[in-house]
Amino acid sequence: MGLSSPRFKSDATLVKVEANQAALRLGANGHAVHLVQMALIDLGHAMPRSTSNANFNPDGIFGRETEATVKAFQRSVPLVDDGVVGQKTIRELDKRFERFQHVVRLHFRSIALTQQPFSLLLSNAQRVYAQYGIRVDMQNGESLALSTSDEALFDQIDQECNWVIDDGEIARLHRLGAPAPRTDVLVYFVRAFSDANLLGCGGHGGGRPACTVAAAGSQWSMAHEVGHVLLGSSFAPVHTRSTRNLMFNSTPAITGVPTLTIGQLAQMRASAECHAI
Repeated sequence: MGLSSPRFKSDATLVKVEANQAALRLGANGHAVHLVQMALIDLGHAMPRSTSNANFNPDGIFGRETEATVKAFQRSVPLVDDGVVGQKTIRELDKRFERFQHVVRLHFRSIALTQQPFSLLLSNAQRVYAQYGIRVDMQNGESLALSTSDEALFDQIDQECNWVIDDGEIARLHRLGAPAPRTDVLVYFVRAFSDANLLGCGGHGGGRPACTVAAAGSQWSMAHEVGHVLLGSSFAPVHTRSTRNLMFNSTPAITGVPTLTIGQLAQMRASAECHAI
């Protein structure tokens, strides 16, 4: 039969659960548990203990709260309420999230080739957000033909990364290339920032949602900077302390497929750049 939900089908453990080759039960932990917990929360089940860690939630721990929540879901279906996520339970969850609920549309503008393959940057962004029912669409791409003066200006971005950027190098960069709708996100690839530790910047001017990614960015840098655009300037904390979270401040240190918290996800879904479908 196989999983159809974009939330679940890329997770190897859940694929095994659906094939009746594994099950999630009390004592289990990991990414698959996190995805099941988030799905249950989206179905209206409160899980206060599992979401108490501000940096990483739901916590991916199949404890008593998760077991009780799984039982409540099973009774609502109905299934035998054994508190185990096996083949029947994951199939019922899968049915409820068969389609994407939101879409984010990206437009790419490049003045430098990325060290990571572009196809990997895009597919990784799509995988991260798909876990939460958000589809990432590539609308178009454009290699920018720069004038001699612009080549010299943008060879290295010296401007400091701030939330609101209405002037300076980055603002000028973000005005290059074909325009995009104000509810879509422009992604600019540049050679480097003067701060070698800076691999991207989510700052942009009013009415032009955009981010900037350095050629040396990690496999998660683009998804991270798009996350900043979706979260906006008012969301706190800007970065998390968990290397399992997409918004950890050093994307090369992220371990495994990164996650989002319930707070981050709620803010992203409510942003003007994340469209309900």
